[in-house]
Amino acid sequence: MSSAASKILSTLRGPVLYNAKVAGQVAKQVYIREGMAPPSVAQIETARDAALKFIWDARQAKTWRNISKTQFLNAGLVAAEAYAFFMVGEIIGRRSLVGYNVKSADSNDHHH
Repeated sequence: MSSAASKILSTLRGPVLYNAKVAGQVAKQVYIREGMAPPSVAQIETARDAALKFIWDARQAKTWRNISKTQFLNAGLVAAEAYAFFMVGEIIGRRSLVGYNVKSADSNDHHH
């Protein structure tokens, strides 16, 4: 690592640690104020049973025949929302609205 990068990282260390501690304290206060608690074993088992029932029901053809138009539209909206969040993540990851910033193969020919 270059000395410039080391210098930048060392100057950022303090603020990053401070902000992490502040975020931890805020999360702790929210946790306490909202009366949050980890799920109990019974709650985990109930969630697991509900998930398995959902998967089992989804495999049955009769389940899909009984879906109302409203349920179908709601499922479509949830899928569209999930896709939109995925696309926002892609844009953030690429740091560009369209495509990836990839250098062409021709620009690397002079290195061989």
